[in-house]
Amino acid sequence: MIQFVVPGLIPKFPVLRARCIFDPEVLVDISRQLEFPGPHGCEQADRFSLILHDVRIGGTWKRTNRGRLRSTEEMLCAHVAPALRNGLTFLDMGASDGITTVDALRVLRHAFGECVTALLADINLSLLRYRWGPIIEYRGGDGEAIMVRLGRVGVRLARQRHEQHANNWFNQQYLRMKRLRRSMHAEAPISLVHPLARREPGIAVIKLNCLTHAACLNGRFGAIRASNVLNLDYFDSAQLYKAVGNLHLYMRDGGCLVVSRNQDERGRELENGSVWVKDGGRFRWVADFGGASEIKSIVDRWPGR
Repeated sequence: MIQFVVPGLIPKFPVLRARCIFDPEVLVDISRQLEFPGPHGCEQADRFSLILHDVRIGGTWKRTNRGRLRSTEEMLCAHVAPALRNGLTFLDMGASDGITTVDALRVLRHAFGECVTALLADINLSLLRYRWGPIIEYRGGDGEAIMVRLGRVGVRLARQRHEQHANNWFNQQYLRMKRLRRSMHAEAPISLVHPLARREPGIAVIKLNCLTHAACLNGRFGAIRASNVLNLDYFDSAQLYKAVGNLHLYMRDGGCLVVSRNQDERGRELENGSVWVKDGGRFRWVADFGGASEIKSIVDRWPGR
């Protein structure tokens, strides 16, 4: 579907919303404005995250906003072992733009002291910009086509997770124009990491696939949060076992794991999750919040089947 590229927020009215698509260039403008935040800094910070709500990449929407994961923050404060609190290093897996990482860091520092640091991990950290004359195509880090535009007219190209919602005819025709797409010149990438997360010296950023083991992270973390990433819509059981195994390797013994998923209910979001502690070669369950994590049985059974 051909849509209008909107420099502001996408309209909420369904008919108008269906005809509009986000303008990636606005993310660059907001990042510049937040380098020297003025009286409207909080509003601009929220706008960055709200624009990302309309970004589909890797088959998923980048839903995020401040204050979205308060229950997970409470669970971390309650269940991180006292011996690990001083100088705690926290891994936020699948952190999207990282604004909730900023939230968590502030809460954990208030609880445990200023020495707490965080590693913001996500597989999609930037949009790559390619141009051929007036045509601009935006791609994910793995080369996935996200969107193509000509001035204020654009088409969403990003793949959908389920085959029954495959790309339409127009998208398929454009993606077959391989000669044109190969002739495009790469320009500066657009960061999908929130400016406030990039400015926070206590947060490091890493591109990380939860299914790929990064040996350099082994045994580094006293706490790990995986919110809105490890679920049965995104991964099958075998993949989830693999992801849980990677998190086990990354965690220090006695470390705290929080897995959660937000669910829309009656116009508001509810956090459903569970908490475990690394106990030798397994995870030991300690608490649920909301309706518990949908992968609770997988984590409980890991590493056995």
